[in-house]
Amino acid sequence: MGRIDVIKEKINYLKVWLGISVVTLISFLGWISSHYEKLSTFRFTFSLLAVLILLVLIHFLNKTILKKINSLEDL
Repeated sequence: MGRIDVIKEKINYLKVWLGISVVTLISFLGWISSHYEKLSTFRFTFSLLAVLILLVLIHFLNKTILKKINSLEDL
């Protein structure tokens, strides 16, 4: 397999994880909004922390994908 094919496969793999992360974030935000009144302070704090972690993960996955796409231009 050529170097371009390897990079393309890595990009596809990262895109799968990006999609999973986005769907998880949307589902989690929906769960928080539907159970907002029932959440204890601990669960609400933990939920906000999880949302922040997912946002950071999505940001870095996107950044990595864009970097790999830009590296394809050099080949």
